[in-house]
Amino acid sequence: MPVKILSATFHLTHHCNLRCTYCYTGEKLPLAMSRETIDRSILFLREELKKMQTNRLNVTFFGGEPLIEKDNIFYIIDAFSQYEDLEISYRMSTNGTLLTPALTEKLYRNGVFTSLSVDGHPDVHDRHRVDAGGKPTAHKVAAAAKMMLRYNPATNVTCVLSPDTADRLCDSVDYIYNLGFRYITTTLDYSAEWQLEHFAALKKAYKKLGDWYVEKMTAGERFYLSFFDERIRSRTYKPVTASERCQLGTRQFSVAPNGELYPCIQFVKTKSLPRFLIGHVRTGFDSACQTHLHDLSEKEKPECAGCQLESRCSKWCSCINFMSTGRIDKASPIVCYNEKILIEIVDKTADRLWKMRDNHFLHKHYNADYPIISHFEITV
Repeated sequence: MPVKILSATFHLTHHCNLRCTYCYTGEKLPLAMSRETIDRSILFLREELKKMQTNRLNVTFFGGEPLIEKDNIFYIIDAFSQYEDLEISYRMSTNGTLLTPALTEKLYRNGVFTSLSVDGHPDVHDRHRVDAGGKPTAHKVAAAAKMMLRYNPATNVTCVLSPDTADRLCDSVDYIYNLGFRYITTTLDYSAEWQLEHFAALKKAYKKLGDWYVEKMTAGERFYLSFFDERIRSRTYKPVTASERCQLGTRQFSVAPNGELYPCIQFVKTKSLPRFLIGHVRTGFDSACQTHLHDLSEKEKPECAGCQLESRCSKWCSCINFMSTGRIDKASPIVCYNEKILIEIVDKTADRLWKMRDNHFLHKHYNADYPIISHFEITV
């Protein structure tokens, strides 16, 4: 029987010191979560844990940029430390520009697993991730990378791919890899206007990345690259089942700065989205709204009928569908087109390594203990 885990994201502020072009949250306003709302959120989570009959809790710090409210991060950690019966893990997503050596060390000492946003090579990164004055940030992110990797060699990077950077994907992944990162999560900007010429460039980039993947695998390098490894997994093992997916607004949810509850991070914006509001920390969940959204997200998608890749693609992700189509019950056409291109190239890449009987490839994708072994080898 799977272990029950409750996951909650604290959106500590709507404010941010960057102005990323693809940011979905709306106007950057200095609206932060008050201590009163934080205290009520903690009590609310305690109540939900009791209802779920579990003591396992995952807490994520998010924004805006959460480090603008760094004092509240440690306030929350200190508050939860009073409950000795809880097993808590902490995560945070940051743009890295506010990190200092002392702050990085403190986050590490308090067990906050921190993910860094890096879009790739500096000239790629600075196309979309500039500060509030329009100035580039890649140099600050590179400095943050050194600090973070010093304390945690298994630090994860999130790399967002935009239509105008699609052709630079392989260069960007290689740049991130050479910074020292071995866990690279890649994703598309699903809210962008992707055209056929962008996908044509992306297909060429995927092929180039396939060669890069083979080169690193045959050299015995240990790394995780989401675009490839997740899709190889969906072929080697069974695809992700409904029980493994996030279950919109049930096992995980977001707490907005004002205490409103939403199903996931993409629904927390400066301006509230009433149709996705599933409750408030002071009044609890709106179970009727939760059920409605969950049922809507789980509906069969007729546009996917007959597709041989349906079980392997991410059409089930309501957040991606919402970002692309404005609806959670309609599969994203961007996902559809991307998966058809990507899965074909990934499968050919995996076939190359299989035919070579590459020991590292076989170990990585056919040994269930590999993630634990690899993580240990990278971090020690």
